Amino acid sequence: MDGNEQIDVTVCICTFRRPSILGAVESVTTQVLPDWISLQILVIDNDDTPSAQNAMASFCAKSSATIHYHHAPGRNISIARNAALDVASTRWLAFIDDDESASPMWLAKLLSARVGAHAIFGPSEARYDHNVPFWITAGDYHSNRVIDNENPIKTGYTSNALIDMNFVRKFGLRFDLALGRTGGEDTVFFYALHRSGGVLRYVKDAIVFEHVAPSRTNIRWVTARRYRAGQAYAMMFRNHNKPEYWRIVLTSPFKIAACACVSAATAISPKRAMWWLMRGIFHVGTLSLAIGARVYEEYSVRPAG
Repeated sequence: MDGNEQIDVTVCICTFRRPSILGAVESVTTQVLPDWISLQILVIDNDDTPSAQNAMASFCAKSSATIHYHHAPGRNISIARNAALDVASTRWLAFIDDDESASPMWLAKLLSARVGAHAIFGPSEARYDHNVPFWITAGDYHSNRVIDNENPIKTGYTSNALIDMNFVRKFGLRFDLALGRTGGEDTVFFYALHRSGGVLRYVKDAIVFEHVAPSRTNIRWVTARRYRAGQAYAMMFRNHNKPEYWRIVLTSPFKIAACACVSAATAISPKRAMWWLMRGIFHVGTLSLAIGARVYEEYSVRPAG
C-alpha cells in the first residue's frame, strides 16, 4: 500500500436474526490497520422489524469504532446488499457475513491488492463442530474459495469481498432482487462486474472464518446447496453469456452421468464418493434451470442462528 494515501473503507455486514452479528462486528473493530486507513462499519438489518437495533446500540455505546445501523426490511438478501451499495459513501466497500469473524489482518490484506482491481476476494474457511460427519469435513463444502488457476477470475462471493464502488456506480451494478431468496445473487453480480470489464483478484491470506451451524451439517442441506449453486452458475451465463450457457446446458447430462459413475466406482471411499456425488448434483442444478425447474429458495425460511 502507498503509505501516504488516505483510504476510506466501509465494511458491511448484512444480518437477519443472528446473535452472531455481534461477534462479526467485533472482529472488524479489532482489525490491525495503519492510521491512514479510515474504517467505518455498516450493519444492514434485513428483518421485517429492526430486531438487531437494540443489540447494535448497546455494542456501539461500548465501542470507539464508527458503526452505522440501517434497517432494510424484506427478508431478501439482495435488498440488504443493494442498501449497502446505496448507503456506503466510501470508494471501497467490503462484505462479510453475520456468522463470520475476520482474521486481524483481513482488511489490510484485501486493501493491499486493490490497485488495478475492482473486486478482491479472500477465503471464507469453515469451522466445524466435532460431531460433524467425516465426509462433510473432508469435502469442506461450506468454505468459499476462488479456484487458484482460474485466470481471469470471472465471479466471486460476498462472504469475503472488497469492491470498488466507483466501478459499481459507473456501470449501475445491482444485486438481482429475484435471487434474494434463492441465493446466487452474488455469483451473478460479480460475473456482471467481470463482463463490464472489471478485474477480479484473489488474496489467499485475507481470511475470514465461519462457524457452521449444526443445521447445515447434513446431507440434505449440502445437497440442496450444491443443487442451488448449479442453478446460480447456469443463471450467471444465461443472463450475461448465452453461448456459454448453452454449452454448459448441453454438456451437463454427460457430466451428470460421469459423476454418477465415478461416485459408484469409489463407493469404498465415502469421502471421494460423496465428493463426486455432490459434483453431479451441481450439474443437475445446472440442467434443471434449462428444463424449467423452479429455482430453489435457499433463504425462503431464514434461520435464527
